Amino acid sequence: MVEVYGWLIAIVIIGIQFYLSRRTNVYWGAILPGLYLVFIVSWFLKKFGEVDTLSLILAAVGGLAFLLSIWINGRESLKKKRKKELEKIDIQNIQ
Repeated sequence: MVEVYGWLIAIVIIGIQFYLSRRTNVYWGAILPGLYLVFIVSWFLKKFGEVDTLSLILAAVGGLAFLLSIWINGRESLKKKRKKELEKIDIQNIQ
């Protein structure tokens, strides 16, 4: 049951990150990666010496890379959407 909640939380976070990444202001997509970085650093400081440092660093880099890749994809999606809208406006202006 705990695993199900973990997966649900991950899916919600991915959805929120994609939504924030497609907003007009570019900085909305930086919220979750920033919070993730703060969480990992605080967890590292609390658990220093208790857990494998390499595993924690790999989890931090992997998670951050994943969130940033969603951010980049969201920005590209917004650019494509804007380009299509401009093309529609140009077609209407030509007619």
